Amino acid sequence: MIALTYSEAVKTGVTVSTRLAPQLPRVQGDRVQLQQVMLNLIVNAIQAMSGIGEGARELQISIDAVPSEGGVRVGVWDTGPGLSPESLPRLFEPFYTTKPEGMGLSVCRSIIKAHRGRLWAFPCEPQGALFQFTIPAT
Repeated sequence: MIALTYSEAVKTGVTVSTRLAPQLPRVQGDRVQLQQVMLNLIVNAIQAMSGIGEGARELQISIDAVPSEGGVRVGVWDTGPGLSPESLPRLFEPFYTTKPEGMGLSVCRSIIKAHRGRLWAFPCEPQGALFQFTIPAT
């Protein structure tokens, strides 16, 4: 998904980095659905940063083992404007979106839930947002 969205990131001045833990456990899931979740989270982050005037536009994708949850955690962090307190409780509601296009985060959450995982988000300081999801290991 990084390769697929790379040209859009470059076009909008976004620097993409990855932090991938070694020795990750295997997960099982529908590859297309999980790719769709990643695509949506990455595109959302790039679009969020396209509206900022000054400052670094950074996107970091991380994957870590989470032994306490018996799986892996994927993170998509950006330096965009962040999440407003008003939007936070509604982010994952069906049909709620802050943009005219996109599949919406409720579909992403449904996909992750169907894979026995969870998806959540929180604002970062001084700006930006972090979306994370977990998937159990096989």
